[in-house]
Amino acid sequence: MLIYWANSIFSEADRKFNLLCVERLRAEGFSILNPQEKTFNVGDSSRAVDASQIFKEDTSDIEKCDVLIACIDQETIDCGVSCEVGIAWALNKKIVGLYTDFRQHRIGEGKMYKNPYVLGCILDHGIIHDTLDKVIEELKKTTKRNEQ
Repeated sequence: MLIYWANSIFSEADRKFNLLCVERLRAEGFSILNPQEKTFNVGDSSRAVDASQIFKEDTSDIEKCDVLIACIDQETIDCGVSCEVGIAWALNKKIVGLYTDFRQHRIGEGKMYKNPYVLGCILDHGIIHDTLDKVIEELKKTTKRNEQ
């Protein structure tokens, strides 16, 4: 199973979280396409590319994948992640949302808003879990179903 990891890659915190999750998924035996590992996404201006190239390369990776994992923890879902979710949906890929922010369990005004269109897109082709452990279990179930 080939997995595309979709999350913001711009802050040090995001990059560290991405690496932690991707390493864990790889340790579980999954193959991961992680956009932040591309040479043009390391913050080095000598390797800079334009938006068209980023779009083409990331879309090509989404086309290759079996599953897209979309981390939706940001205050508003990262716009690049939302676009990647839409592309995966249009390609009929399984989508697994990872939403670890505990504010999702609050009630009233402290509850985080998430765009219902993007959530609906994820849920139309998959599921949303609140821990990486649950995502891994979902991926293992999907792998077993595909092997049968």
